[in-house]
Amino acid sequence: HAHNMEGKQLDLLGEFFGSWRAWDGIRALDYLLSRPEVDPERVGVTGNSGGGTMTEWLFALDDRFSFAAPGCFVSTYIANAENELPQDSEQYPPDILSRGLEMADFLAVGAPKPLLLLGQRYDYFDTRGLKKAYVDLSKIYGILGASDRLNLFVGPRGHGMHAENQEAVVRFFSKWAGVEYREVRTQPLDPKELLVTGSGEVVAEGATPIYEIIDQRAASLRMRRRRRDPRSLGARLIKLLGLPGQRKLPHYRVLRPRKIGGETWGRYAVETEEGIEAILFRRVHRPEEAYTLEVKGRCLLAVPHVSSEQEISLGAPPEEKIFFVDPRGMGESLPEGGESQVFHPYGLDYMFHGLGVMLSEDYLGRRTFDVLQVIDLLLSAGADAVDLYGRGQGSLIALFTGFLHPSVKRVRLRNCPSSFEEWCLAPIVNWPSSCFPRGILRLADIPEILSQMKKPVEMIDPWGPTMN
Repeated sequence: HAHNMEGKQLDLLGEFFGSWRAWDGIRALDYLLSRPEVDPERVGVTGNSGGGTMTEWLFALDDRFSFAAPGCFVSTYIANAENELPQDSEQYPPDILSRGLEMADFLAVGAPKPLLLLGQRYDYFDTRGLKKAYVDLSKIYGILGASDRLNLFVGPRGHGMHAENQEAVVRFFSKWAGVEYREVRTQPLDPKELLVTGSGEVVAEGATPIYEIIDQRAASLRMRRRRRDPRSLGARLIKLLGLPGQRKLPHYRVLRPRKIGGETWGRYAVETEEGIEAILFRRVHRPEEAYTLEVKGRCLLAVPHVSSEQEISLGAPPEEKIFFVDPRGMGESLPEGGESQVFHPYGLDYMFHGLGVMLSEDYLGRRTFDVLQVIDLLLSAGADAVDLYGRGQGSLIALFTGFLHPSVKRVRLRNCPSSFEEWCLAPIVNWPSSCFPRGILRLADIPEILSQMKKPVEMIDPWGPTMN
């Protein structure tokens, strides 16, 4: 879970945790090559799972490695997505999918150096993807006349660098290092013998905690940020959130009304983009009103913390003309497992955010787009102005929507964070990854956005990093 904690804080800076870890690997190699007993022409890199990830990154980034054997990581990005497999934050490299790249492409960079792909028969990293990567790489190694330098080994077990895979690595490295392979049965050392520091912790020995380094960088970004006028800030927010320059009025379906908290609520499925529907709720006073979306005058649109139905049950604001909206991944489109999948460090909400990073799309930005589309729909249905209310996660969506949509006249933010920078200093931030817009602190923090709002904004009971 620490991977993903650090990863989402670095997202705010527009940095990638995988780059930090790869740099550690490069510096470790610098040290290794400084030792007199090391032959710089025969240095291999291997690792399993997260170590397999770093093996792949390092093989691509540093040509001083002579051969490599990534274990229990290499597959295809589409296999991980189809299998709903959340990965560590360093396994979601920004913009990779939008640039048309695949896992095997990192390994192709190292061709024709000797490469052994490792997997396990029962690994959760899909071995079908591993075999596809092997086939793709085989074509490249074949063109280079180096087919004998590429190999694949799939062990008989589940995820892990078990004995069979260890032996395969040693055999492969021995061959390409030009040394005789000898079978050796080893005994595990006592963990205390493996400690590099007295306690096994580097912070206890004087290292700086990563969140303090992240906070220093956030403060540096604040000092360098220039104040922007509302128009310039709005244009840059649109780009950062990945919002289309123009919006098309969405189609909607009329759903069956529902009784919630003793009141009748009309429901509408608003297709904000192809295949994506936000669910709109409307308080009605006569059942037949639920079958139309006519709006007259000014109305209030509320964005919930997790679910509109839950928010309404807790007590909806008293406005007569009130709507609630569930953007994608919230309320009625919560992933299987419900709320637990939103706040778990490896939940599906986290996975959707990671996939968005690889696609150069911002998950919070897409939710903001859903609400912008719903406001356009309400205006087309007769509303002449819209007030906006958001709570918790919904407050961040309401913040960006309220800033960007000119027909929003008033904004109320309940349980909104006071600033993104505040999240950088805290060791633990409970807000889910989907609330961390990538690179936001390079542009502006929440107080700067609020200061440029040309409409009334009310902040009610702000929440800190632990959501209280």
